[in-house]
Amino acid sequence: MSHALPHESATVSVKSFNELFAEANWPLAVDTYQRGFVWADDKVRQLLDDLRDYQQQPAPKPPYYMGAILLHRSEDKQRRFVIDGQQRLTALCVLHHWLKQRVPETCALSYSPKSERRIQTAARTCAAWPGTLDPVIFDQIVFTEISVSELDLAFTFFDTQNNRGVPLHATDLLKAYHLRAVDGETEAQKENLQTQSARRWEVLQRQALPLSHPQELVQTLFTRYLWRARRWTGQQAYEGGHDALLDEFQTHSLKEKGAANTIPLYRARSNRRALSLSLNADGHSELRTAPIALTPQAAELPFAIRQPIHSGIGFFLYADKYAALMRWLMLEPTEDKQVLRFREVFTTMVKANSLYLQEVFLLAALVYADQFGSDGLWAFSLWLEHALGALRMEKQQVRQETAQKFFRDDAVKNLLDVIAGAFRPEEVSAHLQARPSDAYERDNVDVSQGGVQASYKKAVLAYFKPQTETLKDKRKWVEQKLSGGCV
Repeated sequence: MSHALPHESATVSVKSFNELFAEANWPLAVDTYQRGFVWADDKVRQLLDDLRDYQQQPAPKPPYYMGAILLHRSEDKQRRFVIDGQQRLTALCVLHHWLKQRVPETCALSYSPKSERRIQTAARTCAAWPGTLDPVIFDQIVFTEISVSELDLAFTFFDTQNNRGVPLHATDLLKAYHLRAVDGETEAQKENLQTQSARRWEVLQRQALPLSHPQELVQTLFTRYLWRARRWTGQQAYEGGHDALLDEFQTHSLKEKGAANTIPLYRARSNRRALSLSLNADGHSELRTAPIALTPQAAELPFAIRQPIHSGIGFFLYADKYAALMRWLMLEPTEDKQVLRFREVFTTMVKANSLYLQEVFLLAALVYADQFGSDGLWAFSLWLEHALGALRMEKQQVRQETAQKFFRDDAVKNLLDVIAGAFRPEEVSAHLQARPSDAYERDNVDVSQGGVQASYKKAVLAYFKPQTETLKDKRKWVEQKLSGGCV
């Protein structure tokens, strides 16, 4: 059955899995903005167990309901694109292939190689499952199908639905929003730019970054680094949730009226002259005024971390730039002595500190590298570590609020503001040196007793290798290290 919604281009109907695929001229597909297949083995097994338990119930019984499916009917591409529900449909197509040795005839779901590997794993999970299912299950599984012909209307439903229970992270919604904001002078250019943007995002999701929650890489990058770098100003250092991310990176993003593949640029360390950047069909970028060709390397993009976000390709290039900057800072092979010494400070001392203070260190370092590159990076890292270590020596327990207080309660000025507004690296180091560090002078931690403070103290002693086992003179050790002297 079906009926019209309060919009002539939308219909709602209840359909079984078989009807969903059979009763349409156009195949079901996944568009470029969708995330890949992410179901783990336990979720596939749970589905199989639930379906088996359902079939074992005595008749008569109601259909097995699996929620709403949101589809966009694309006249141009002759496809029904799955806006919401593709995880369930993909898992069921894997099950269909296991039971019937084929996927439904109108199934055109396709994925990245990473998703294909997960699909293959799901198929092996089905093959190893000890239970049995009657193929009639595909007539018993039903959905509420919401089908719309206008993409904007589809995402109105999508955003409304997902902002309630939030089964998707805000970054999934941001990806979808900015992909549909990508435009072009021609349909071919639009598709090329959308494909490039989607690929950049997929690569970003697969990359290794030194983040605190690498299993949720993109989410962590935005929630714990980029959002904080932009919004923690003055004494406003509060955590941003789902709505705050959408507000910062979606609602306040700017729509440009110029060429579809061009976004404006702002004054930054990496940009002193250019006014705009164009993304070409081959993935290379071009700066204007006088054209300056750039490679596809994201780290070269001349952005500023606190600049306005421009919808469409501007959002994807921005995310790419700062993921690349984090990799340059922490992971990529380098002969830059400043970067190598910075990494040594992090791996030797900072990693022995609280997870929350590690995040503070990386957050401030990302903003610093955006402003100054590797210029003065080692001195910055030592003085920043010195300030953070003082917090550890004060407290047995370091909570998430400590990170906020480090910026918010600074007696002089929020460190992130100092970095963003500084003209020379020495200004930042001077600000860090002025922060209180009396906790070191009160050091009475016995490293033989164990505990978080003892672990941190041992790490500091291992780095500086002093002739004493107290941290009372740590400030002098930093000064002597930087001046080339011996501790």
